[in-house]
Amino acid sequence: MDNILCPVDFSPYSLNALEFAANILQVRKGNLTLMHVFSEKEFSNAIESEKDAHSFTDMKDYAQHKLRVLADETERNFEVNCDYVITVGDVNESINKYTAKNDIDYVVMGTQGNGYNKETVIGSRTIRTVDTSNVPVMTVPIQAQFNGFNSVVYASDYSKHDRVTLQRLVSFIYNFKSRIKVVHVSHSNNEMNEQTYERFKEELSTFLGYDKMSYYLKEYKSDISHGIEEFVNEQEGELLVLLKRKRNFLETLLSSSVSQEISYLSSHPLLIFLEPS
Repeated sequence: MDNILCPVDFSPYSLNALEFAANILQVRKGNLTLMHVFSEKEFSNAIESEKDAHSFTDMKDYAQHKLRVLADETERNFEVNCDYVITVGDVNESINKYTAKNDIDYVVMGTQGNGYNKETVIGSRTIRTVDTSNVPVMTVPIQAQFNGFNSVVYASDYSKHDRVTLQRLVSFIYNFKSRIKVVHVSHSNNEMNEQTYERFKEELSTFLGYDKMSYYLKEYKSDISHGIEEFVNEQEGELLVLLKRKRNFLETLLSSSVSQEISYLSSHPLLIFLEPS
């Protein structure tokens, strides 16, 4: 059973992420917590149509009412346990504090996709959450629709932590009966890469004991991020999974100049695991 935290600001993209998380828990089972984080200014903008909500207390009560209704609707429509929490302050700090104190397994958060931020399709706030989070984060663009995770792509750079990360991924997708496609993208497909690949594949297959695994080497002359996107599209991947490490291709993938060009990120979820400490 999973405990999922879903930040909600009542925008369409956060509500889409909520629906996505609820769909996951229909299969995975567990508990969903909705979190609303606001300052007085932000919340005032969110409820402009409510002319009588002038005080901070009124706004907090209003948010609590909306969250209660949303939680009740989620429980009724998806048959999952759903509660909610309201906090005041910085979004990332609030998420991190809550996940640390409440045994949260995943954060599922919405992104607006193209147009949310002029610099990146993922959004600067989401990137900050990924950078500071102490649990895995799934980003869900507003265009994403939940269809299960039949084809899951894990982009590997032969890290020593891939073994543990893939074990966690197998645990996450096991109930979906997903096929995991492990791909290593490099600029050249040389003999050393092939030897490393064969050893890597043999060790992982033995360790994981999951029979729906496929392994691929892909050569891409341009940047690796675009090579990953090309592979995901070829394989009709419904979820891209990355390991967040310092100085690996994830940093490039999330950068503004690259993410603008990668259309996959504006229509499909991205699950980011953290490098084990």
